[in-house]
Amino acid sequence: MKKEDYEVFGISVENIRNKNESQVIRHMRELIPQFPEFDYCSICIQDVYALSLNQLSPRYIQSGTIVLKKELTEEDFKDIVEDSIEQVLKNKNHPA
Repeated sequence: MKKEDYEVFGISVENIRNKNESQVIRHMRELIPQFPEFDYCSICIQDVYALSLNQLSPRYIQSGTIVLKKELTEEDFKDIVEDSIEQVLKNKNHPA
């Protein structure tokens, strides 16, 4: 998408991100190596990422944002990412 695709009445929204994305990525980097059978292909990596994010309520942030909900714990993220890895391993989306 072009930069102007992220504008509403001249105001850019392109830097608003789901806060959970960076947490999921960090936990994927930590947890995937603990699964020797994980093949590191792009489909499996993307499946774990999407599946993990789909299990979390989105938490979009921008500078100056206010927090209205309880933050998830490190253990919450770890459990969700680990569960996603296990689901992807059981249901690979590509031939072996």
